[in-house]
Amino acid sequence: ALGAKVTASHDIVFDRWEGVMELDGEELTGLEITVQMDSLRANVEKLTGHLKSADFFDVATWPTARFVSSQITPEPGPEGTTHRVSGTLSMHGVDKAISFPARITGADGGVEASTEFVIDRKDFGIVYPGMPDDLIRDEVVLTVELYGAR
Repeated sequence: ALGAKVTASHDIVFDRWEGVMELDGEELTGLEITVQMDSLRANVEKLTGHLKSADFFDVATWPTARFVSSQITPEPGPEGTTHRVSGTLSMHGVDKAISFPARITGADGGVEASTEFVIDRKDFGIVYPGMPDDLIRDEVVLTVELYGAR
């Protein structure tokens, strides 16, 4: 993930997650991903603690985030995307329908999938504004790369 404020941007990685891909041959037909939110790691150690706090993700109260697809349809798009993935993202106590383009290809008897898209953190009740002279942007860029083998 990439979070940003007026004066800087920060790379954020989640080290612990698991997922299940449903396949029909080499076609991806279903996707479920669960992220352990306390595995969050930012590029600045002090920021890691703040992002885990109640100001942001409140990982003590909301220990996981989860995405479950409802539909994956072929849809060629910009930058080589091949499909549109729709489903529900559950994070910070909020369930929200989202849809995003992805590049999905068969690979070595499995499937590779990658995407990059934006969510609005305020849609999920994450409303900490930042400092008056260094406001936090509402948009968060999510980058996901998956490989699933049979």
